Amino acid sequence: MKIRKFLSLLLIAIFLLTMAMPIAATEPEVAPEEVPVESMPAPAEPDEMQVGFTVQQFANPMDIFKFEPAAAMLIELNSGVVLFQLDPDERNFPASTTKIMTCLLALEHGNLQDVLTVSATALEGLHESGSTADLLEGEQMTLENLLYCTMVASANEACNVIAEYISGSVENFVALMNQRAQELGCTNTHYVNPHGLHDEDHYSSARDVALITLEALKHEEFVKITNTVQRIVPATNLSAERKLDTTNLLLQDTSTGYYYSKASGIKTGFTTPAQCCLVSTADDGNIRLLSIMLGAPLVQDENENWIKRNFPDTINLFEYGFNSFHKSTVMSTLYPVAEVQVNQSAGAQTVALAPTQEVRCLIDQDYDPDEIILDIDIPNTTVDAPVEAGEILGHVTVSYHGMVLGHSDLAAITSIARSEITHRADETKAYVENNWWKWLVGILILFIVLMVGYIVFLYFYRKQMRRRKVAARRRALEMQRRRQQLRDFFPDN
Repeated sequence: MKIRKFLSLLLIAIFLLTMAMPIAATEPEVAPEEVPVESMPAPAEPDEMQVGFTVQQFANPMDIFKFEPAAAMLIELNSGVVLFQLDPDERNFPASTTKIMTCLLALEHGNLQDVLTVSATALEGLHESGSTADLLEGEQMTLENLLYCTMVASANEACNVIAEYISGSVENFVALMNQRAQELGCTNTHYVNPHGLHDEDHYSSARDVALITLEALKHEEFVKITNTVQRIVPATNLSAERKLDTTNLLLQDTSTGYYYSKASGIKTGFTTPAQCCLVSTADDGNIRLLSIMLGAPLVQDENENWIKRNFPDTINLFEYGFNSFHKSTVMSTLYPVAEVQVNQSAGAQTVALAPTQEVRCLIDQDYDPDEIILDIDIPNTTVDAPVEAGEILGHVTVSYHGMVLGHSDLAAITSIARSEITHRADETKAYVENNWWKWLVGILILFIVLMVGYIVFLYFYRKQMRRRKVAARRRALEMQRRRQQLRDFFPDN
């Protein structure tokens, strides 16, 4: 009876353990957190400069200019970073830099091969001493050559001819100019004419001129026209061929002394109220600059020669930019920046990680490379072999003085094979560590089985022993009975 109770208790224990097994087996494992793909920055093009640099403090104007202009800006073209500015939002008279907008609209709305006819109204209202290409009423010329007259020789009448071609009248064209200026984000610009001859209500700002110029530079034909030093315009129905010479003395390798080999384009301007204006670009092979200068003075030198300060001071502004800033590789793909431990490796125990893309940035010429901060994010501190070269294992953000300069993924620079022996051993260890409850249940069940077996064996053993004892007693009684029979049969013995 006691054995039956004990077996019942054992069976209940086994049943309870069996019920607990599925619960333990289905317990979820905590997976490592994954970095969402959408949070990763899109990789930059190989030649694209990362934007992020900001000039902390602009230079003192008198450290750059001999005579301070009314307004000026210096912009790095690849990044759009403003390297210098002086009263960029002050309203000034733009003079012939107005023609940048006229050329832009002609390229946006016209056909360069269209032949235009000079009207009488196009020759009206022009200053007798203003720039001209000596166009004649009734003369026919292609829009392309009229743009060369406008941007190279700064011909005022050519602007009126283009205006009438695009909009039907100068007034309608001026309305289009003002509309386009607003579309480009200009807030201090108002046009009265397409050429820039003085009018008190005709004004712009250095920042607005920069916005218009940046839009115009998107047109290859604009760049080609404004970078032309000399242009031969073929003969027309009323004129022999014309030779046009640029008004931009930075491009003319002559005795003026203003030639600047790094310069290209764009447009000059001068009226007595506006003084000397110049919009130009320059490239030193490392960075490309756009200079905007309005209201540079016209001064006399010691020999009483008149000097237009827009040319020498634009050179000074360019040299300031080239000497103070440069485009630099602040993080290269050639140099590892981190490493990760590799489990189950057949060789090296760590793998080096290098950026997949270099980070090139406009930055101070004298910046300290030690102040470049690399913020490295590696989701997993260890990885399992095998590791393939180029496998993305992390991400890095580059910053300088709190400004983000760029981003890149981090990839393994070499492949690392897996050690099968270590791999199997780790698998076994992991299996044991992750399934300890199975071993515990198995040992407990084995113990219970052994106990049950022992009890069953003991039960049958004792039963057998009892049978033997009963048989022995029976034999003893039988022998006693026989002896008694013999005594009864032989009473005298």
